[in-house]
Amino acid sequence: MTLKNILIWTGSIVVTFILLFFAYKLTNNPVKTDFQEINKIRASDQTKWSRENKNILIEYSDIQCPACKGFYDVLKTFEASSSPDFAITQKTTLVFRHFPLYQIHKNAFSAGYSAEAAGNQNKFWEMVNILYDKQTEWSALSNPKDYFIKVAKSLKLDTEKFQKDIDSKEVKDKVQSDLTEGESVGVNSTPTFFLNGQKVDVNSFDEFKNLLKSL
Repeated sequence: MTLKNILIWTGSIVVTFILLFFAYKLTNNPVKTDFQEINKIRASDQTKWSRENKNILIEYSDIQCPACKGFYDVLKTFEASSSPDFAITQKTTLVFRHFPLYQIHKNAFSAGYSAEAAGNQNKFWEMVNILYDKQTEWSALSNPKDYFIKVAKSLKLDTEKFQKDIDSKEVKDKVQSDLTEGESVGVNSTPTFFLNGQKVDVNSFDEFKNLLKSL
């Protein structure tokens, strides 16, 4: 064997060991599931249900996302005092944070801005309710702004202020901040839930409900 062949053979072995080492490191690093850094309620957060903050359920959601609508509809069923699941709302604080999947949902950012603009007039959840309920009506619009203004009128908002707030830096920064934070903790789909700082793997509505009832 020539010196050149020996060097090539030795180099190949070294490269192989390096690749195996990094493959081992990647497969043996534990997946992080505890994210206490986001388990705090900020003044800018949109919240409902319990005010005690004993159990904090954070949802990263895209208002144009059909799956998010499905889970939102389930969450709403808890809120009727006659619901067998009403107790969930008495011991859990629900926090809504924006995670617009803008790559596939062209109106997701605009919907988030509209919700926050309504929130500036204390109608965040009312706006979100309507946008989810009427999701199929505005999702395909080339420019849904006029639609959102009509919704604002139906909620008896100050529409002049609403329109200004939609385009305001404050509102846009809020939605972007939520998105950036979600990305930093590994959110890549919606809805994604964190319960008391722990990422929740949700496989079905019933499994999700039972988890919350167990608190």
